[in-house]
Amino acid sequence: MTEVPPDARALISALADAPHAPAKIVVTGGVGTGKTTTLAAVREVLRGAGIDVGTAVGTGTRAGDHATVVDDADLLSDAELAALTQLASDPEATLVIACQPREQRAALRDLITVLERERPRVTLGPLSRVEVGRRHDSQDTNGLTAIMAATAGLPFLVGAVHAGDSAASAARTTQHALVDRLRRCDEPLLDAMLITSLGSGLGPADIAAALHIDLPQSRDLVDRAHATGLLDPALGSRFRAAVHAAVAQVLGAARHHEIETSLLTTQLELSTLSLELSLQLAEHGVRDPGLAATLESAARHNTTPLDQAVRIHRAAVAAGAESLTAALADALARAGQCTEAAVTADALLGSPDPDVRANAVRVSAAVAAHDGNVEQAAELFTWLGADARVSAAAALTFLATGDAQAARESLRAPFTGPPTSGVRAARNLAEGLLLTVDHPYSEAMARLGQALGGPPATEATVDTPAAVVALTALHAGDPVRARSVLARVVRDAVAHPDPLFDHRHRLLQAWVKMQDGQLALAAAEAAQIDEAGLHRRDGLWLTSLRTAIARRNGDSGALQQHWYAAMEVLAEHSIDLFSLLPLGELWVAAARMRQQDRLAHPLERAFDLLHRLGDPPAWSLPLHWAGVHAAILANSPEAMAPHGQALTTAAPGSAFARALATAGRAWLRVLANQVTVDEVTVAARGLAQFGLTWDATRLAGQAALQASDPRVSSTMLQVARDLKMSAGMDVTDDPVPNAAPGAERPVPAAPSSGALSEREREVAELLLLGMPYRDIGAQLFISAKTVEHHVARIRRRLGAESRSEMLSMLRAILSPA
Repeated sequence: MTEVPPDARALISALADAPHAPAKIVVTGGVGTGKTTTLAAVREVLRGAGIDVGTAVGTGTRAGDHATVVDDADLLSDAELAALTQLASDPEATLVIACQPREQRAALRDLITVLERERPRVTLGPLSRVEVGRRHDSQDTNGLTAIMAATAGLPFLVGAVHAGDSAASAARTTQHALVDRLRRCDEPLLDAMLITSLGSGLGPADIAAALHIDLPQSRDLVDRAHATGLLDPALGSRFRAAVHAAVAQVLGAARHHEIETSLLTTQLELSTLSLELSLQLAEHGVRDPGLAATLESAARHNTTPLDQAVRIHRAAVAAGAESLTAALADALARAGQCTEAAVTADALLGSPDPDVRANAVRVSAAVAAHDGNVEQAAELFTWLGADARVSAAAALTFLATGDAQAARESLRAPFTGPPTSGVRAARNLAEGLLLTVDHPYSEAMARLGQALGGPPATEATVDTPAAVVALTALHAGDPVRARSVLARVVRDAVAHPDPLFDHRHRLLQAWVKMQDGQLALAAAEAAQIDEAGLHRRDGLWLTSLRTAIARRNGDSGALQQHWYAAMEVLAEHSIDLFSLLPLGELWVAAARMRQQDRLAHPLERAFDLLHRLGDPPAWSLPLHWAGVHAAILANSPEAMAPHGQALTTAAPGSAFARALATAGRAWLRVLANQVTVDEVTVAARGLAQFGLTWDATRLAGQAALQASDPRVSSTMLQVARDLKMSAGMDVTDDPVPNAAPGAERPVPAAPSSGALSEREREVAELLLLGMPYRDIGAQLFISAKTVEHHVARIRRRLGAESRSEMLSMLRAILSPA
C-alpha cells in the first residue's frame, strides 16, 4: 500500500470497503506516474475478496463476482475500446481501466466519459515535496531541493534517484532514467516530442510543417506527446529542457539538427518565429542568416533584464551575428560575468574596426578596474590612444592612477557622435573629477552632480557616477552628500539590479555608517554581501570595512582575522585614487597591530599618486588623517609631523582640513594630559560635522580618561554621549523597553566620577578583551572577587545603567584611535 500513489489511496480504501459493489473507475496519468501500481493494488483487493479479475477485453465480463481491470487502455484498438464502453454501460459490471489521457482519440474519450458518469477520474501526477522527502527518507533540505528540481516530482524519476547513489547525482540519474523510458517510444512520437518540448506555443500545424506530415497525423502525435505527462507546463521550463535533451539523445545529433533546422525554416517562412524559440535553436547549435538577423534585431532593441540580455547576445553571436560580439562583451560585463566578458573583449582588441577596438578596450578596462587593477585599465586606454568614443572613461581611469595630464588630453579629443544624455553624463563625471584636483570642492561637486540622475547605463564602465560622487564627497568630508547619493542608487537597485556595481554601492553606504559610528548597521550591511565570487575591488572594501568595524568595537580577534584577509586582497590590488579610504583604515589597524612595515610599499605608492596630482586636499586629507592616527598608535611623534603639517597647510582653503588639523592638535594635547574642555569639545564637534563621529567620540572619551579633574572628565564623557546620540551611534547593546517608535532614547546618567584609577584601567582593558574575572585576576595578581569589586566601581564611576552600556562606554574611552 505504501507504493500506491497518494492520489489513488482513497480509491483503494473505498474499493476495499465494498469490493462486491459494482464500480466504474478510470485512472489517468502520464508515464511513470503509478497507473500500473494502482491497478495492481486494485486487482489485489478484488481477488482478496474472492472476485474473479479479468485483465483483457472480453474476460471477466459477467456481473457479480467478476471484474475487468485493464491497464494501458490507450493502446487498445477502437474496437476493443468500444467493447469496454459497452461493458461500462452495464450497471452491474465492475470495470477499472488505466490510461494516458489521449484527449484527441474519440473511442478512448467516449469510454472515459461513460466511466466518469459514476465516478470522477483519478488523475495521477507528480509527488509533493513532502511525499518525496518521505520516500527518500532524508533530512537534507538541499538534497531534497535538488531531487525536486531534477525530477519535478514524477514518481518513476523519484524512484530512480532513490535507487541511485545519492541526491548529489539526482540530475544525472534523472537524465539516464528519462532516456531509458523514452527509448520505448516510436520515432514519430520522439520527433513530435522534440519539437513540442521547445515550447508550449508550438502546435500541430507547426509540427506538420516541420516534419512534412499531414495535419491529422500531426494532431495525433501531439496528443500522444502531451499524454506522456512529460510536457506538462506545471513541471517547469527546466524540466522541459531536460526532456528535450533526453529526446535529442535518443534520436541522435544528426536527426536533432535536421528537425530543428526544418522547424526554423518553416517558422521563418510563416513569420511565426518567436524570440524564445530563436534562442533555443541558436543555443542548440543552429546557424542561419535568418535566425541571426532575428536575434540581432532582438539584441539591438532589448529592454529585458541583464541576464536575458546576455542570453540574447550570446545566442545571436552563436547563430552568426558576429558583429554583436562587442555588444556581447558589454552585456556580460554589465551582468557581472567579468571573466567571460574579459575573454570576449580581449579577442576583439586586434579588430581592424576602430569602433570595435574602442568598445573592447572600454569593456576590458571596466573589468580590470572591477578586479582591482586600474593600472591595467589605464594601460589599455594608453594603447588605444586618443579616442573620443571612450574619452570620458579614459579620463576617469587616468585620473584614478594619478595622471591628470593624460586625463585632460583624453577629454580634448573632439566627439562627433550624438550628444545623448548618457554621453553628457559621462563627460560631466570626468570633467567634474578633474576639477577636484585644482578647483574648490563646491565647484567640482556642482559638475559631478550633473552626471547623476540620468538613464541607466547601457555600457560597462570603470565606475558609476554614484560611486565616484560618493567617494569624492567622503574624501572631502561631505557625508550628507555621499549618504544621499548612495541611498538613492541603492533604493533604485531594488527595481533595477546592477550586478556589476550593486555590491560597490552597498559597501560605500556601509562605509559612511561605519565612519559615523553606526557600527551595528554597517556590520549588518556587510553581512548581507555574499563573498562567493566577489571581485577584488569589492573584496578590498568588504575586508577593510570589517577591519574598521572590528577595530572600533575593540575586537582584537576579529581585527586580526579581517586585517590579514584584507592584506591578501591588497597584495593583488593596484593602488588608485578610489582605494585610499580602505588603505588608510588598514594603515591604522596595522599600527595597532605593530605591522606597519607591511603597508610601507602600498603607502609609498599612494602618496606618490597624490603627489603626481599635486596633493589635492579633496583626496589627500583622509589618508593624512589616517597617518595621524597611525602615528599616535605607534607613539611616533616624528611620523605624525608630515601628516599634521599637510593638514595645517590645507586648512586655509578647506574647512575639513581645519577640523582635522584642530582635532590632531587636540589629540596630542590630550595624550600629554593637557585637557581643555573647550578645545576638545570644538575639535570633537568639528570631526562629527564632517562625518567622523566615531573619531569624535574617541577624542572626547580619551580626554575624559586623561583628565585629572573629575568634573572635566564628566563633561568630556557627556560630550561623547551627545555626539553619539546626535549621530545615532551604537550607544548600548540593550534595547529600550517599551519605547515608542521614533521616541528619543534616554541619555545615560552622567558618571559620578570620570577618571579611572590605573588599576581600574588595567581591569577595564582586560575586560574588553573578553577575559573572565578569574583570568583577569591571574593576570593582575589579584583575586576574582577583587576584580568584581573593581568592575562594580567602574560601572558606578561611568554612570552606566547596564553592563553592556559600561562596555560600550569603556570602548569609547580606552582607545585613542
